[in-house]
Amino acid sequence: MIQKTEAIILRRQEIRETSLILVAFSPDLGKIHGLVKGARGARAAVPWYLEPLTLQSMVLYERRRSSLSLISACDLIDAFDPIRRDLVRTAYAGFCLDLVDSMTEQSDPHPEIFHLLLAVLSALKEGADPRSMARFLEVHLLRMTGLLPAWESLALSPGGRLSLQQILATPFERLGRLRLTYGIAEELRGILQGLLHRALEKELRSRIFLRALGLEGVRSVHEEAA
Repeated sequence: MIQKTEAIILRRQEIRETSLILVAFSPDLGKIHGLVKGARGARAAVPWYLEPLTLQSMVLYERRRSSLSLISACDLIDAFDPIRRDLVRTAYAGFCLDLVDSMTEQSDPHPEIFHLLLAVLSALKEGADPRSMARFLEVHLLRMTGLLPAWESLALSPGGRLSLQQILATPFERLGRLRLTYGIAEELRGILQGLLHRALEKELRSRIFLRALGLEGVRSVHEEAA
């Protein structure tokens, strides 16, 4: 069956000499594992921009005897270029893609998760605070998957509880205005990371990378002076 959908590419894997496997998330098909033939090399039949952190319009064909769909066409909608020009935003965007990939199953549609991820990436593109966007994604992804406890049961300071309530009440269209202080963002990170670790039973490489850059769990010199 041939289908057309919009999808955000989460990751890619090169196979053989000219082909790619793309993992993407769409509102109506959920997580897609798709094969793109002729995507690499001098005679590539599809454009070069089939990279993670892009929003694409895809045409794909679901094959009955394979978990891999055949992707026959991709048209770039948004490459989120302002994010790519900044290492910090790129690192946080990579974490957002990694988290959605790890928290979802193939062919399990969750349009609300797609719109959440798209809203966060769009806010990052427009200059929103990266750390606050990561906390927003974590909170709402836990909520949407039924893994977020009642806020009253979490060991948070009064400021942490107020900020969590603010995150839950902030509509996607006003997401870019959200800005958490370093201390509150780190307090929430500790709680949310514990919840996610129990769900995933692993630590994401993208989070390890954020920590290596001094962006998570480490107060920078600039923030110490603030």
